[in-house]
Amino acid sequence: MEIKLDPMQGYVTKERSFDQKKAFVSTGVKAAVCFKEVKDGIPVSQDMIREGEDFATLVNRGLNTIYQDHTTPSEHQMVSLEIVGAPKIFLMVLNNEKQYTADERSLRYTKVEKNDVISNKEVELYDKWINILCDVIEEKLGDFYRRFSKSEAGAKKSILKMAQENARYMVSVFMPTSTTYTVPWIQINKILTYMQKAIDNPQNDLEKQLVPYFLEFTDKLIDLDVAITKDSIYRNLLDDEEHKDTILKKHPEIKNYKGDKSLIYKNNKDVELSLFAYRNPFSGINDENEYGYNVSYNNYESFACLAQEQRHRTINCEMIIPDKFMAYIPPIIMDKDELVNEWIKDITSVKEVYPQGQLIKVNRCGTVKNLLKFVAQERACDRAQLEIERVYVDDMLPDLYDNLKATGKDELAEKVKPYVKKLRCAFPGYHCPGTCGHPRINREL
Repeated sequence: MEIKLDPMQGYVTKERSFDQKKAFVSTGVKAAVCFKEVKDGIPVSQDMIREGEDFATLVNRGLNTIYQDHTTPSEHQMVSLEIVGAPKIFLMVLNNEKQYTADERSLRYTKVEKNDVISNKEVELYDKWINILCDVIEEKLGDFYRRFSKSEAGAKKSILKMAQENARYMVSVFMPTSTTYTVPWIQINKILTYMQKAIDNPQNDLEKQLVPYFLEFTDKLIDLDVAITKDSIYRNLLDDEEHKDTILKKHPEIKNYKGDKSLIYKNNKDVELSLFAYRNPFSGINDENEYGYNVSYNNYESFACLAQEQRHRTINCEMIIPDKFMAYIPPIIMDKDELVNEWIKDITSVKEVYPQGQLIKVNRCGTVKNLLKFVAQERACDRAQLEIERVYVDDMLPDLYDNLKATGKDELAEKVKPYVKKLRCAFPGYHCPGTCGHPRINREL
């Protein structure tokens, strides 16, 4: 992986490392607003703190908040990482943690080529199925794409994109991709401690394969001074002779920190990585679905589908890999038995690399409002990935409505009913900014 700091963010030094000194000062300011005593009845303001306290006072307070696990003051300082060559599944681990924002290169239309992770066999299967799918799409939907593309070249480009979207199901979820990932400073330090639990005790083969990436990620964030280590505190907080003695008076332990790259933030709450349901003793992934104003819903979907869903940060997603290997099958080939059998044979032949089309069991929890307004209104769409559209249009929302009715929650059921078996352009109150012109409720691609 190549990891750099976005130079356009506010906490980056001219050497392109994270500006811990500035971040500790900022943390000290934010913490003072929370609990500094009022004098002479004058309200405490940020300007008052910045102008009235010196460097040592601010960084001492900022450091105290991290020692004491009072971390909201250190959530204001954002870290923006430019990551290239990270496995998709590694980014899924990051994308499942709150708080963050990310702009990630889509693998739906990214051409797959052999590299250190992707084998010749995966590339051969990918290329094979692009050719097969292009033929099937042309046969079934060629006229459709020509009508909306308004040119032969445009139609061929659209058909190729859709073939790529489905052929990539043959390729490992460890396929490298790129992202810009922006997260609060203390949050990324917390995530490093969650990764450490997996490093120390991987639970299965998937986690064992992720461990080298967790270690590499940690090392690179230490090098960039994003990770708060004992050594980074020694270097950044004691480099000013004017304030050095004042800081050491409050924190004499820092004089012993030089060269020690162990992490300062401790996982005192014993938090685990949130993507893996088996690390959550309170998970509902093996229980019956629950329907009410809050929903816990389980289904089987591909890695690719979960990656689409987990980006909706108003819901919580978890996954486990079933004991029996199962695969997603593109609906456009479902009426051709010979192609279905060939698809299953091919994707099963690469099951050891965790192909993106492998079915995993997923639990998502959220309020009805968030599921309808923030997930379905994005994914119940003709232009969305078909698999996740079907999860919401064909399965989840109809199940929600039926079970609300069956359990006597008639008032809530009636509020859900206008969203059932519809694309978002037919949702009440929704105004689509797009101009696709071809919403298809029963599409197969």
